[in-house]
Amino acid sequence: MLSLWKRQYLSKGGRLTLLKSTLSSLPIYFLYLFVIPKRVCARLEKIQRDFLWGGGALENKPHLVSWKVICATKKDGGLGIRNLAIFNKALLGKWLWRFANENDSLWKQIISSKYDLQDGGWCSKGIRDRYGMGVWKAIRNGWENFRSHSHFIVGDDIRVKFWKDLWCENHSLEEAFPTLFNLSVNKESWFVEAWEEGGVGGSWGPRFNRHLNDWEVGEAESLLGKLFLMTIRRGVDDSLQWKENKNGTFSVKSFYSSLSRGIKPPFSARTIWTCWVPIRASFFGWEAAWSRLLTTDRLMRFVWSIPIRCFLCNNEEETIDHLLLFCEKARMLWLLIFSLFGVQWVMHSFVKRNLWVGMSLLWARKGRKLGERPLST
Repeated sequence: MLSLWKRQYLSKGGRLTLLKSTLSSLPIYFLYLFVIPKRVCARLEKIQRDFLWGGGALENKPHLVSWKVICATKKDGGLGIRNLAIFNKALLGKWLWRFANENDSLWKQIISSKYDLQDGGWCSKGIRDRYGMGVWKAIRNGWENFRSHSHFIVGDDIRVKFWKDLWCENHSLEEAFPTLFNLSVNKESWFVEAWEEGGVGGSWGPRFNRHLNDWEVGEAESLLGKLFLMTIRRGVDDSLQWKENKNGTFSVKSFYSSLSRGIKPPFSARTIWTCWVPIRASFFGWEAAWSRLLTTDRLMRFVWSIPIRCFLCNNEEETIDHLLLFCEKARMLWLLIFSLFGVQWVMHSFVKRNLWVGMSLLWARKGRKLGERPLST
């Protein structure tokens, strides 16, 4: 992408910007249509990692933070670089959404005639050919995962299953009421078949293969209570709605976010990634927050034979917390900065803790001093 001599003059912040704007975007066209092979994905991610950390064919620099962390969003402690495998699934989900909603498209009619439609017509039937790997076969394999992130808006069509499809709150009735599902007469019944016309507008009447026992009546009451506000909407077609967006419309961004969602510790992203700070300085703060700066204690892990003392004070062991917080030179600098902004602050023991608790106040005051004008990056 860049010749080696040009790459040497790029900061890590510049590499991050170029990686997100160019290198991560090059394979999008192919990812939108084909499932990326694991070897190709691993090779592309290696190229991205080497470029980000300044390595390449002629040099081997350490990768200080794991790629899984880097692919997380900035608010979760990452750099916001896309994970190619997950991004590939999110892009292919667009075809599943279009298949479920574009009834008159020529491409859908061709696929439907070749593979036939499953019950309800939301997707084609599963493809079990032993040989070959068709384009649609690979896309169709992601239907079950895709369907778990969507739910049905029911009308008076015969396209939504009463027990098995997700149309009532966040779980199918099969999952919410397994005992009643096992007792139902027709486990494949449609939504409209459970509705009985009569009286004032009609009522729900799911059928069971025997009379309910006393301990099963309570579950039946819970089922009817959940269905109480649900009615058949005459003249309205059944439709598929996306759960991950407030407007109910599918987007690749929302699908990617839901696939990469996980339990992550809190991270001081708003303190580090701010418009008042050049991106190369923000990248340095991000590395410091993860304790991944190349101080002497970390360099010794790479079998470097160097003195372990701090090069600024020559008194203590050089660690990230010592170098940035408790070294005599660093402490004098912090006292000067705090006095300029009128801040009284006691340093915590760790850099990440200081970023999380205290530095937001400093940057907020700095923004007001600068007249609400961001620094150039």
